[in-house]
Amino acid sequence: MISRPFLSSIAFRLPFAIAFICVLVFSLATIAVYGLQRARQEMAAYGLQAFSSLAKASLVSRQVSDLVSSAPFLMNATSPYRVSSESRSVVVQVDTLLRAMQPENDGATVKGFAGSRIVELLDTIRTQTTTLAGDAESAQQHKAEAAAALGEIATGSGIADADFRSRLNAIVQSASNSDSLFQLGELRRRYVSETAPRLERAAPDIRISAAELAPYERVFEAQTRYLLEMFAIRAAVSRLHTVSRDLSHATETQSEAVARSLSDDLVSTSDALSRILVIVAVASLLVLAMAVVSIRSVMRVSRGIVALSNGMNALAEGRKDVDAPRYGGTETELVRLLEAFRAFRESVERVSRLRRTAEAAARTIRSTFRSMNEGIALFDSRGRPITMNRRVIELVGWSGSARKLPLRSFVTPLPEIDPTLLPAENDAGLLSDRSVLRHRSDAGQVTEVSLSRQPDGGIVLLARDITDMDRQEAEAAKIQRLDGIMRMTHQVSHEVGNMIGIITGSLGLLERDTGFNDRQKRHLARIRKAADRGRSLAGSMLSIGSQQPIHPDAVEIGVVLRGMADVLEIAIGEKCRLAFEIGDDLPTVLIDTALFEQSILNLCLNAAAAMPAGGTILIRCARSEAGVTVSVTDDGIGMSAEAVDKAFEPYFTTRDAEGGAGLGLAVVYGFVRQSGGDARIASAPGKGTVVELLFPA
Repeated sequence: MISRPFLSSIAFRLPFAIAFICVLVFSLATIAVYGLQRARQEMAAYGLQAFSSLAKASLVSRQVSDLVSSAPFLMNATSPYRVSSESRSVVVQVDTLLRAMQPENDGATVKGFAGSRIVELLDTIRTQTTTLAGDAESAQQHKAEAAAALGEIATGSGIADADFRSRLNAIVQSASNSDSLFQLGELRRRYVSETAPRLERAAPDIRISAAELAPYERVFEAQTRYLLEMFAIRAAVSRLHTVSRDLSHATETQSEAVARSLSDDLVSTSDALSRILVIVAVASLLVLAMAVVSIRSVMRVSRGIVALSNGMNALAEGRKDVDAPRYGGTETELVRLLEAFRAFRESVERVSRLRRTAEAAARTIRSTFRSMNEGIALFDSRGRPITMNRRVIELVGWSGSARKLPLRSFVTPLPEIDPTLLPAENDAGLLSDRSVLRHRSDAGQVTEVSLSRQPDGGIVLLARDITDMDRQEAEAAKIQRLDGIMRMTHQVSHEVGNMIGIITGSLGLLERDTGFNDRQKRHLARIRKAADRGRSLAGSMLSIGSQQPIHPDAVEIGVVLRGMADVLEIAIGEKCRLAFEIGDDLPTVLIDTALFEQSILNLCLNAAAAMPAGGTILIRCARSEAGVTVSVTDDGIGMSAEAVDKAFEPYFTTRDAEGGAGLGLAVVYGFVRQSGGDARIASAPGKGTVVELLFPA
């Protein structure tokens, strides 16, 4: 049972309307054919047969004339293949015409029709055309033989003498294109004159054999046969031309006779045609009515399709206010398309939301990529740049023009990188695992560079500024080293103090005894003096080891520094000048005032010693994040990086010639560390020195 949705579908309605129209048209055609058949039966059989035979004879005559007019061009311009094809087509047409002209009704002929002359001429045309086709096929075969010989000449090694072979090839090429025996004879004469001197009687270096000339001989033989066949074709074409003229004259004469016999039959036929016209008019009205109904249905469907198309285009353009098209028809396909449109619109809205989210994420990634503090650069498997941010260009040491540099050229400012590890145009590079290295610039900036290979063979270069981290690592290492030295110094000072205590105790017992002469007393005095110096040295070592007893108080460093001004000016001498920069509202710190004053005095003495020609010693005191920072600055000779690294170590000094003991900065460092703070030195040769003491609030 047929469902209702199918009856409402376009797939049913439009084919049904078209089928109905076709049935009407077929019925109309059937009626017309039936009427014409009746009219044809009313005509004389003789006149119809004569008219058909004359029409076919005229067609054959025209084809023969076309063949005769085109045959010379075919012979001169191309191969005779078309002559053969057209000739056989004419033979088929002649055979068909001869069968049609056979008399019907047991051999009785129609009155007034004398077709024996036409049949005779058609037999003559058939015979001559068959002969012409045979000659054309033979000529085509000879032409093919000549072409095969030319192909053998072109592809074979043949004659060794290239110049002689070129002349022979030119002669046979001209011979294959010749269209007269006279021209071919001239070319044959040239060929003989060229080859005769080189046959077996010639010298061995120029001699050629008959086998080498065999292809050339075949070209001349095939072309000669071809031209002879073409002469035969021209003669046959001339004869066909004469016969075709006779056939045309016979058909024209017979047409006049048949026309007179057919004129009477046309009157009766016109009446039958009038009746057919009435029937056709009625059928045409039915077809028109059905066509109008079909057109209205198609227009309704097309409007629905246009509305759907406009809606889809609006969605494709990204418009958000697109409503579902309205359609009042019941065609199943369009109803389902409307449902699909609504679903598609919802999908487009979801995709639009996802695309906006993706675009926002992409913008965030691009912004992060451009503004990130770390540098990143991507290169393909041939070392060509893909993308990079400005930070990596700055860290490597280039300007903005380095974005287009290949990888090996891009890392030129980093001598720590081996170029052979990196890919280039024709070199994949040796890098397999992740490689991390550090580069220290002349300005002191430390850059960590990481190179890693991607699965596709590309390279990812990461760079980051680790100057602060490197400095912190160096400071941590120095602090660890100094702490070790301090612990060792404390142990040594403790042992030395114990031994000096034994010495001083024994010395006290000796000094109580009497009976020593002056010389022995002088020895005891020297021992006492040495023991006191040892006790003082042990105390200094305890101070260096951050183990001396301290008495911290909450003090304001600014007040202490201002009170030391007179003492410090006397200590640094007349050549040097003392300057203070002390901030206001400084927090109090918990320190031993005496040890602080001793530390500042030691720093000022070192600063004065670094400026033998004089200068300014600047003492700054300011609030910091963790507490108070005190710095002593000079513009003296400065220290190298190696000296700065060892400056806080005990017994390290840059003034060996002046008798420096190398304990001043070590004592300062021990005091600051014991007070819970930290000490730093910044210096460069010729640029002075800054020593900072940091105390917690």
